[in-house]
Amino acid sequence: MRATHQSRWFIGTATACMTMFLAGPSLAAEDILTMKLEHTTNSHALTLPKVAITRVFDDTSSLTLEKSWYWQEGVHENGWPKHDEGFVNYSFPSQGLGEDNRWSLTPQLGAKFRSNVTRALAAIKLGYQGNGWNLSGRYRYEQETTHKTAKEGTAGRIDLYASYDINDEWMLLYNPHYHFKHEDDSPDFGTGDRDYLEQELLIFHKLDAKNTLFGGYIQRDKNSDQASMDPGQRNSSWLIGYQHRF
Repeated sequence: MRATHQSRWFIGTATACMTMFLAGPSLAAEDILTMKLEHTTNSHALTLPKVAITRVFDDTSSLTLEKSWYWQEGVHENGWPKHDEGFVNYSFPSQGLGEDNRWSLTPQLGAKFRSNVTRALAAIKLGYQGNGWNLSGRYRYEQETTHKTAKEGTAGRIDLYASYDINDEWMLLYNPHYHFKHEDDSPDFGTGDRDYLEQELLIFHKLDAKNTLFGGYIQRDKNSDQASMDPGQRNSSWLIGYQHRF
């Protein structure tokens, strides 16, 4: 029963976010379309296409809706790819801190939806704006409910974002993120441990004011030696993407 109430709450949250997203254009500063394609390096490689649209409002708040799919070599050979995940995230207006407002504090709220799992997400991000560079950290709390068993679990994620503007056309982004379980009796991650670390390095090339290409590498901890698929292997991946502002 509790899982049912949570699912309804998540659906209500997503509906409210969609309503905001479809609000009149006078509320929005710009829209951003982002497309990504990720390919993992393990023996049964995953191909992961993602499409997201973000509406950035005049008060610096933003709403993102994302849909992702996946194929796996040797598993999904024919037909349409397997549906993987839907994601909705709302970033509240940033609060400037300090005399020059170089510091900012941004709360975030969202949810992820899979066929077998729903996750509620809440985060807080603290950032600093330098001259040609940015540094920020974020903590995200995740509450997960498995649909069939109604089993719940909680996890945390800590992100560090460091970006550097090489010039007007090129920018680097480094994003290490650490994931960990909160409760002692929760299931282990795929690594066989209760925590794992990922590192993402991307380079962005601005073609013009509206169009940007980007790509890079994501390094992940390997699977558990007891995993049913690709035991002991890494699921690191290469990523390419395109962003259009309108």
